[in-house]
Amino acid sequence: MMTMPISGKAQSIGKSIQAALTFHASFDKGIEADFAKGNPSLHTITANNPKETIRRGLHAQGQTEWARNEGMEGGAALKFNERNAPWIFYRGEKNVDYRQDRWEGSVSLWLKLDPETDLAPGFADPLQLTTRAWNDGAFFVDFNKDGDPRDFRLGAFADLKVWNPENQEVSEDQRPLFPVHAPPFGRDLWTHVLFTWENFNTGGKNGVAKLFMNGEFKGAIENWNQRFTWKEDESVRLYLGLNYIGLLDEVSCFQRALNAEEVAWIHGNPSTLREWVTQ
Repeated sequence: MMTMPISGKAQSIGKSIQAALTFHASFDKGIEADFAKGNPSLHTITANNPKETIRRGLHAQGQTEWARNEGMEGGAALKFNERNAPWIFYRGEKNVDYRQDRWEGSVSLWLKLDPETDLAPGFADPLQLTTRAWNDGAFFVDFNKDGDPRDFRLGAFADLKVWNPENQEVSEDQRPLFPVHAPPFGRDLWTHVLFTWENFNTGGKNGVAKLFMNGEFKGAIENWNQRFTWKEDESVRLYLGLNYIGLLDEVSCFQRALNAEEVAWIHGNPSTLREWVTQ
């Protein structure tokens, strides 16, 4: 992908984006985040029984690996080789600027895969952000378990007791999900994914989560009470590659909802965030 020239208005947009950045992992120099308001280290869950065991670093026995020369523009990336690889995550505290009132933010990442030939059966989440579970105070982007091609979806699930207080089985069209049919992925191309949220934790049904792909607005999750109660004694985790098979690169978090112009700028200037934080 060619980088757009940065001058005039584009330069002003770039400065605004840079000011909002709270986390960036380019993976070009390793698995540590290049820039982090919080903990920059990647962590691996190496065991769940009899209790959860977490180790700093990547300990996935080759099921997930740091892949030189397989990232964007010749850099490195994370490569997920097997569905049942150990789960990995960055700690979200301060890297994601959580607020109890009128919360907003954005998350950006790049993916490279052919979903129909690369993914194993079942759901696959390239990214999930939560303190508890996928349906309880969580954001995620995932590939649906069925379909040819599979839908790519944004999920923005408030506290379970808020959006589904009886904890009943709910059909997908009654969940806070937005699906993209025939999404633009391919083994020979990088696809940019960015989602935003705003007016969360207001107490009303005015929260909006938006999904952008390759710089274009795809759709939104609206008309839900988006109450996310992330408590101080809970661990906020930015999980990467849950049941996912493919490449993942350039993960970024921002402390506000980026607008459409800013999203298009990031898509058109994929190396600039990396340059800001690695100089």
